[in-house]
Amino acid sequence: MVFLTLLKREFAQLLCSGHGILPVCLTLAGANVLLVRFLMRAEGMAETLPALWGLASAFGLPFLAAVAASRGFTQDRETGMMRLMFATPVRARSWVVGKVSAAWCLCVLYLAGMAVSCYVLLRWLLPEDVQIFASWQGFLLAASALLLQALLWCCIGTFVSLFSRSSASTFLCSLASCLFAPTVVMSLVTMLTSSGNLQWPWFPLQTMVYDCACGLVDVRVAVGCLTVSVVLVYASGIVFDALRLCATER
Repeated sequence: MVFLTLLKREFAQLLCSGHGILPVCLTLAGANVLLVRFLMRAEGMAETLPALWGLASAFGLPFLAAVAASRGFTQDRETGMMRLMFATPVRARSWVVGKVSAAWCLCVLYLAGMAVSCYVLLRWLLPEDVQIFASWQGFLLAASALLLQALLWCCIGTFVSLFSRSSASTFLCSLASCLFAPTVVMSLVTMLTSSGNLQWPWFPLQTMVYDCACGLVDVRVAVGCLTVSVVLVYASGIVFDALRLCATER
């Protein structure tokens, strides 16, 4: 009950603020332009529509997660809401999960918009004689990979918002962490193991989306994303408890 109340509160405030609908619309516009560009470049090739849709959609997720994080705990600190949150009997982890879930729901709204745009593109904009390789299974697997990545980005952004006092710095730090952290981690894993060099096309974890859209699911990457997300939620709860114990917003 507490979780649902916090989720409803956080998501409603996120949508009503400048961190909600406007960033989603801007990101949808950019992702749809990118999707059309991918379709034009893939003409005559054996690329599937779910793969191109997943690659185009993935670029907007870190941006939306960083925008949501810039509201998160940072705006609560700016408005003095953190003091009231410290005084409530709600567990720290509940606050953290509420923030993460609200940001994740914003990403879900964005992916739903991308799905509608793709349907409109297929139904009314493309010529009837165009041959496109597409399957519902590919779309579902690509969407699952994107939602898992969105959860990771939202956890990173929420964790960063606990340490920053400025919305701008929270946005920049969250975006930089989402962009470079996966590449750095995988580079370290490659250096410490005997596996071959991993090449990331265009953006970190894009390989996961592309493979899932083509029907190849790498469970190790999915478990890694989920594990890191759980660890970040747990660490964010510890940090919140530490701030509450010290009775400080810093």
